Amino acid sequence: MLVGILAGTMTTFIRVEGSSTFDGTVEDCSDNPISGASVVLSDCYFYLLGADTTDSSGDYSIEATLNGNSPYYLTVIKTRFNSGFKGVSGEGTNDFELVGIGEKIAVIFWASDATNSSVIANYKYILGMEGYNTEDFVFEDCENVIGECNAIDDYEIDADTIFVYIIGHGTNGGGHSYTTFRPLGSNFSSNYFCEYQMDIWEANRKCILVESCYSGDWADDFAKSPYLAMSTADENNIAHCFGDPEPDPPAEGDFSHYFFVRIAAGDTAVEAFNFACGAIANEQNPKKSDNSDYDWFDD
Repeated sequence: MLVGILAGTMTTFIRVEGSSTFDGTVEDCSDNPISGASVVLSDCYFYLLGADTTDSSGDYSIEATLNGNSPYYLTVIKTRFNSGFKGVSGEGTNDFELVGIGEKIAVIFWASDATNSSVIANYKYILGMEGYNTEDFVFEDCENVIGECNAIDDYEIDADTIFVYIIGHGTNGGGHSYTTFRPLGSNFSSNYFCEYQMDIWEANRKCILVESCYSGDWADDFAKSPYLAMSTADENNIAHCFGDPEPDPPAEGDFSHYFFVRIAAGDTAVEAFNFACGAIANEQNPKKSDNSDYDWFDD
């Protein structure tokens, strides 16, 4: 047999040969299964003996013929995660918990009949200065909101920080707010977007700001952990444009203007929200639900 020292402890490796099965589950630090991770089995000379890719449940299984060159090693690799590595003597179950490499992600849905590209470019610049990725998930007049949300779900991980900004015309259906993501279409309810889109995202830090008339239920429907949710008006009031007289077509929401000015000045999201509430000229009654343990824009 071989004797090796791993992590400061004495470990005995038995010279195992023949057909063997290695299996297990790969998860993140929040116990979410990690699919698409590469799991590789090698001998002590790092000669490849077998490999598999985790399924949607994070499970893998490798059947290999061992050559006696123990200890054997299992290595797990997944983009945006630190790799996993274990020394093993023979077949059995070996689970892995991978630590994610977090990223700040800005998601912007904007309807061209509610704002324009110059305003969005300014918001992107401010968010970029705060360290957010503003290039990959910015959608103008989105025709496939569910598809884009699924693409975000495929990319994001538990260690991410996601800020969502939505601007479009809105109504209220007597219990939930509805906001358009493009002119004359993509009308999504606040509860649907929460339960069937953002709730599915694994990120432990999620924030949403909705610039829309009658948008108060966006704050109400997101009133749960881990969200900071803000609406620029309540469910009974319209959201006004910035400027006097108000421009037609709209260029910038009155609330959003002051909110992003204060983010650029160094305020946290809650501080910027409170400032904008006092700065807007018209009655809108913005709403906020804070169930996040993170000071947004404060690091």
